[in-house]
Amino acid sequence: VSLIGKTRTYPPTECALIDKQITQYINNRQTCAGVTSDRKVGFNPKDHTDGVREEAGSELPEDETETAGTIWMPGFQPRQKVEQIRNCASLPQDFVDDVVLDVANLLLNATPQESFPNMHDGNTNTWNQGESLSLKEVAEHLNKETLKRLKSEYGGLQTLLKNNHQVFEVLNGRVHIRDWRKEKPSRRAKPEVKRRFSAEAFKTRLCWFFIHHPDGCSLPSESCPYAHGTEELR
Repeated sequence: VSLIGKTRTYPPTECALIDKQITQYINNRQTCAGVTSDRKVGFNPKDHTDGVREEAGSELPEDETETAGTIWMPGFQPRQKVEQIRNCASLPQDFVDDVVLDVANLLLNATPQESFPNMHDGNTNTWNQGESLSLKEVAEHLNKETLKRLKSEYGGLQTLLKNNHQVFEVLNGRVHIRDWRKEKPSRRAKPEVKRRFSAEAFKTRLCWFFIHHPDGCSLPSESCPYAHGTEELR
């Protein structure tokens, strides 16, 4: 039923009557009891006015006239004019930072599956990549208020962790701390636009590992795409 038009096809005094016809038309379609000709040709208020006029009379009571337009589809809720962004992008940054730090500490404090020597700058200490845990295990360690807030977002915890790809890698439902030494450059040649964008983004954000990881960043400053300190920010 289309309500879009430049001019009214019936007198204003018949507004309530037409509303009743539309309600009847919708109900017939919902119960599969509609007339075949309606489905083929479409609904025309003038074609059905006489039959409904005999049932409803020439006018409806005043109180029914006011509410006739709201009873076509009881319980119908129109879409909001402004769609809410629920991909964790609109969450407060302080909240996101706290969740990232909590999850990272959870993985780091677990028994690591394997450690990799950190050889840059002559340092032979092992760099702790921590343990990998399932999303369910990670969620069990978060407080109820945090989980409640994340559940209102599409994808919840998984989306937040994937959004923070500098720190985490989510594979097959398991969360890992990303080791940038194992990141391999793509074999496919990047288009000029993407190469220029990558160069422009280089050192424009602080390195999370340099600030928060107990062993620092696994990469030397010149190899890390993120800034090791504010003095490196571009």
